[in-house]
Amino acid sequence: MDPDHVPSHQQTANSVPADYEAWRKARWDEIAGPNGKAKVVANGRVTGRDAHVIPGVPGQWRVTEAGALTMSAAAADDVMVNGEAVNGTAEVPSGSTLEFSGGRVGFAGGAGGFYGVVVMDHEALTRSGLSGIDTYPYDPAWVFEGEYRAAPEGRRIDVGRLTTPRSTEAILAPVDLAVSINGTEYVLSVLEDMPGQRLVVFTDETNGTETPEIGRWLVLPLLDPGSTMTVDFNQATLSHHHLAPAVFTCPLSPPGNHLPIRVEAGERALVYAKN
Repeated sequence: MDPDHVPSHQQTANSVPADYEAWRKARWDEIAGPNGKAKVVANGRVTGRDAHVIPGVPGQWRVTEAGALTMSAAAADDVMVNGEAVNGTAEVPSGSTLEFSGGRVGFAGGAGGFYGVVVMDHEALTRSGLSGIDTYPYDPAWVFEGEYRAAPEGRRIDVGRLTTPRSTEAILAPVDLAVSINGTEYVLSVLEDMPGQRLVVFTDETNGTETPEIGRWLVLPLLDPGSTMTVDFNQATLSHHHLAPAVFTCPLSPPGNHLPIRVEAGERALVYAKN
């Protein structure tokens, strides 16, 4: 597998900064490493007192009145939490390891009544044939300085989500990102779909031809309004939705997050080995 797979372009080693090469390697590890997203076969959120069923995962999950995560399963479901078989209801502390039949493993995390459960199959990557990520050549002209601007406290934006059928969700959007590109300022809504994760989902004029129609992501740091940061479109990534559409029901671009230009930087498509 080649984390720097760029089949249609050649880049010299001297033309690519070392920190970008390090980011590419880390990005591939995020996708295909020991806990890579390409190995995820189930992914669910658990909030509130009602019982939750996560597709593809046995048992029922709920949050107790005290804010703890629990799961209920029968012995025949073959579920283990932190090495202990579940037969009834078990508490699942944040950071717990999970084991399921068929060699699937997972973990649970979260706090304050908001939890996530992820289940992985380490053979899923091999079965998929995923071998790399096609990108535009690195171009320093796509690196800018951006600034966080304050949004109304508690602001949420109605954003489409890639469920089947499509749905809409009011997602927390705590700040805006202001960035000037070739003399034009653009102000983009920043989503916090998961606590502590800042994300700009944007579309541009390459979508549907050279890049996915649903747009791409910029993952941003957790900083206060007024803070400045580097905005590197060379680090624009594909949505996790492309890895497993049924598992990753990612948010779409919010209204106003379209750049009326061709952003010829960042990731373009997943690459699969030929059979």
